[in-house]
Amino acid sequence: MKTEFLEKANRIATDNISSAQQVLKDTLDLLLDFCEKYSQEKGFIPELKSISSTLSNAQAQMAALSNISRLIVASSIKLSADGVHRYIKSLRAKVGESSSRAASEAAGLVADGRTYATLSQSEFVIKTFETAAASGKYAVVYVMESRPLFEGRQTARALKSMGHRPVLVSDAAIGFFVDSIDAAFVGADAILSDGTVVNKVGSFALAAACSVAGKDFHAITSVLKYDPDKKAIGFLNKEESPHEIFPNPEFEVKNIYFDMVNPRLVTSVVTEAGIMKPAAGIDKGAFQKKLDEAMKELYG
Repeated sequence: MKTEFLEKANRIATDNISSAQQVLKDTLDLLLDFCEKYSQEKGFIPELKSISSTLSNAQAQMAALSNISRLIVASSIKLSADGVHRYIKSLRAKVGESSSRAASEAAGLVADGRTYATLSQSEFVIKTFETAAASGKYAVVYVMESRPLFEGRQTARALKSMGHRPVLVSDAAIGFFVDSIDAAFVGADAILSDGTVVNKVGSFALAAACSVAGKDFHAITSVLKYDPDKKAIGFLNKEESPHEIFPNPEFEVKNIYFDMVNPRLVTSVVTEAGIMKPAAGIDKGAFQKKLDEAMKELYG
């Protein structure tokens, strides 16, 4: 990798705070910058694919990065270097619009004066409440703080700036407050082939609490985050530094960032292609087909 790109690539590879959508945008911006500087040089395509693959492997839970890497490989087979550059530019433009388009769909599920819950930091969730506020719908939003990096605080600040009333709560307390909410909205780092939603740890607890309390649980994301090759049974959860939880641990500490939410606990998956009902068992094929078709139609 060219030296001037190493620092930015390392920052993307180790970014544990930004939303998955922001990491995707940063990746595409890096690839575009590389295209603009080196698309006319020999060896451009192999190095471009190498950068994309390296970032995809570093953020393995983020399915969108894997899909971008696949799309770049496919485009490099059919297109010239300039063609690949134009294709990545079109991808970046579509990704830039995807959260707004999904938010337009999801904002229809938000009602003025009602109470909701969320966690962590999702551009899709924030855009949804931004869209709702723009149409005069304001809500109370219980925001789980999302340990160990507390991204929930950033979400609460964003919601407050829009005119909503955020209420920050500890992750473990959501079961106490779930009876007070009407529905939950979360983002998603991946939708697996069996319909499982992968998102920040705490998502399963929120979904399970919603299920017991009879509340809807919605995942707002992009079809680019559909991973047709992975199932929950083979999902490997990367362990992060124990020092984020306990600075000087005196015993074993487990620190994981991601949860898996069974499709039976998910009311809907909202994407730029519309609102879909995830399914398990014999019915999952229709859900997969919708995601596959949307991916081809929107991203090539």
